[in-house]
Amino acid sequence: MTDFIGSGTAGALVVDGIAHGFREAGARRAARRTELTPVLSEVSFEVAPGTLTALLGPSGCGKSTLLRILAGLVVPERGSARSGSRDLIAHPGGIAYHPQRDALLPWLRALDNITLGAETAGRDRAEARAEAVALLEKFGLPGQERAWPDELSGGMRQRVALMRTFLMPQRALVLDEPLGALDALTRRRLQHWLLDITANDGRPILLVTHDIEEALLLADRVLVMSDRPGRIVHVEDRPDAATRVREREEGTDHAPLRRILAALDGEAAAAATRQ
Repeated sequence: MTDFIGSGTAGALVVDGIAHGFREAGARRAARRTELTPVLSEVSFEVAPGTLTALLGPSGCGKSTLLRILAGLVVPERGSARSGSRDLIAHPGGIAYHPQRDALLPWLRALDNITLGAETAGRDRAEARAEAVALLEKFGLPGQERAWPDELSGGMRQRVALMRTFLMPQRALVLDEPLGALDALTRRRLQHWLLDITANDGRPILLVTHDIEEALLLADRVLVMSDRPGRIVHVEDRPDAATRVREREEGTDHAPLRRILAALDGEAAAAATRQ
């Protein structure tokens, strides 16, 4: 059993010793023993209920692959993952998963797209729709419940997808750059909404982002991954949400920013040396 970055909390999202690799393009025609290109290497951590953990790392280090493993869409070479007592490996539907693309269905109006995941997972339709309507203004989408996806801007579509994820009843949320397509003003607004909802929601939340400042603001813990094959090389524990907001407003979060940059730069230098 691998040492966790966490404390064994009941109901936590737990990743234990995940390792995975892919065959190079065209290798499917070769023998089954074709050597794999490693993508993830012994990744272990825990996200406690009511907390948000941010995952940072260079492009191609396996962050999105890890999230797809947690969503049950990719089976790793080894390792385990669970949400509470539920095994996630090869079991789709165990988490509320927000992929990078909004994946809205073009034949459904905005409100129907928002509640689709909740209804599919068994939530009462009327309850889910009432909650969605109440959230529209907070997400900057008042009056858009009957809009078709092709009538919405890219940022509006991303907000619809984010609402869909939070309305899903699964006991853990996994978000792959959910704010990446938003303009700066809307992104800042939803960052503060995420701060408010994390503790109130009560579920463990794993967030992938390339924005270090966003990670420092939103996360109770920041995990830095190495270049491929991705592994955890730095853990930055953060203070409470009110302190994080104050640090951002006063510009006093330089020390953790430097530590994270040093971890990323150190891994980049090591990768260059290996090449």
